[in-house]
Parts: sequence; structure tokens; C-alpha cells
Amino acid sequence: MVFTHDDRLPEAVRRLAVPATVIEVTRREGSVVELRRARDPVSRYIDDAMSVAQTDGLPPQAARRVIPGLCRLAVEAACTEAVRRRRLGRGEPHAAVEDLLTGLSGTKPLAALALFDDEKRASEVLSRLSKERRDFAVVYGMVNAGAHVELPGPPIDLVRSAEKLAAWLQAL
Repeated sequence: MVFTHDDRLPEAVRRLAVPATVIEVTRREGSVVELRRARDPVSRYIDDAMSVAQTDGLPPQAARRVIPGLCRLAVEAACTEAVRRRRLGRGEPHAAVEDLLTGLSGTKPLAALALFDDEKRASEVLSRLSKERRDFAVVYGMVNAGAHVELPGPPIDLVRSAEKLAAWLQAL
């Protein structure tokens, strides 16, 4: 049994497919302790986005501001996972990989690193996604623009599309 606030151990357990149960402990109001099985960051962000999208009575402005951001975080988490798996798998030092990831600014260089193993190819991300699936480029553009664009349909559609994009990126 290990207690930690650091996500590196659960990340390594997931990446190495070590059989383990990771439990999150949350202290709520009145010191009520809640235990729940931890999920990977991509699933957590998608679940949070879906919860917001399914909230009855949520003002459209709130959905437009929150959901694309949560979906972008899911896409970024998927890219991060792909980069770590690839680079650590070929023997690069963990510290070097983490330094590379923390040195990036923005979603585009991170996506370029996941797609091409080269963060300098950020200008090619949309064309690569479009080549894979046209809707991947569309959803990537929407989550990257965040609250600055109008959602073209129901918020749940964006969440489902982002989930598909994130799953594809995770598998790179």
C-alpha cells in the first residue's frame, strides 16, 4: 500500500500495465472521507465534461466555457500519455521526458510531439488529424479554441467526439 499526492506512480502503473488498484481519497465537507477507484486522466476529464454536458438547466454560456476546456485537457492528457509511453519505452530518462513535456507551451506543440515526435511541427497537426479523420481536425480545432467558438451542436456531441480523438491519440 502506497499513499501519495504525486501522479507519477499511478501513471507508471498504468503505462507498465502493472496489476494494481488505485484508490483516490477525498475529504469532503465535515471531514467525510470518500473513496473511489481512480481513473486515468483522459477518462476523468471526459467524465467531467460529460457530467457538465448532462447537467439539466445549465446555462449555454457555462457549457460553452467549461466543456471545451475539459475536452482539451483530455486531449492533452492523451498526448502526454503517448509521448511518455514512446519516449520512456525507447529508454529516454524519465527526467528528460518530463522536462520536455513541462517545457512545452500550448496544446499544438504537445499534439505535434505526440503525432510526429517533434514539437516544432505544430503547424502540421491539423492536416495530420484531418488525414486520419476529418472530424478529428474539427474537434481538435473546437477544443483548442475553447470558449471562443460557438458549439455547433449539443455539448454531448463535442464530448463524445473528443473522447474518440483522445482514445486515438492515447494509442499512438
